[in-house]
Amino acid sequence: MENHSFSPLYVSKLSVKALYALNKSTIELSKPIISQIGPIAGAGLNYLESINQQLVVSLNTTTKSSFTTQIQGLDVDRDTDLIEIKRVNTSFLKSSNPEKKSAASLLQLFLAPFWTVNDLPQDIETGIVEDMITKYNARPDLIAAAKVIDIDGLFVSAGEKNKAFDLKWKSRNAEYSERPESATSLKPVTIAAYMQYCTAIEQMMNFAPNDTIIALFNKMDELRKVYHGLEGGKDTPDTPESK
Repeated sequence: MENHSFSPLYVSKLSVKALYALNKSTIELSKPIISQIGPIAGAGLNYLESINQQLVVSLNTTTKSSFTTQIQGLDVDRDTDLIEIKRVNTSFLKSSNPEKKSAASLLQLFLAPFWTVNDLPQDIETGIVEDMITKYNARPDLIAAAKVIDIDGLFVSAGEKNKAFDLKWKSRNAEYSERPESATSLKPVTIAAYMQYCTAIEQMMNFAPNDTIIALFNKMDELRKVYHGLEGGKDTPDTPESK
């Protein structure tokens, strides 16, 4: 008995978009004759179609959150206040006014552990700024000193913007958690479904061939040859599946 097998195709080396397109074309070739390819291959085809529909939903899901631009803006605004607090306070350390110089010196000691907070990763910065504002609000001497050099409003503003940033950050995380599985995470199961369907058609070709199966096998094989030239998609690992 002659053994028939499909031309080699390293499916794992296809990009996710190319994998989806290969599956879509395979489904379109097979669907009109599903009643003629037997129950096992038919079940494999239906499963492949179901998985491929999940894949396209993930491909069409926007990766950028609607909150991202707002988060970036709030981070810039928060950092602007923090930088201005440092700038004004530093300038008053050289003041000829004893009261203002004393106030700036007191605040300088307080700010020293938080001096580089605006350079930290956004989510880490949030917790440290919250800690700074809490400690500031708990000390009347610091609040009084900030009023002397007119930066008390900046402390209030930085605290409010930090809270607003934290709220948006958590909202974005919640949004991400509710999204469908990513296309990349669905890729292995989609590859497996395609390979299983190809195996079913090969078995039909070897053990129960007829004109319909032969025609489908040849069309699917030509399709594989076309996609062989697309191997090496940038989102895929280099693993040697050949079906």
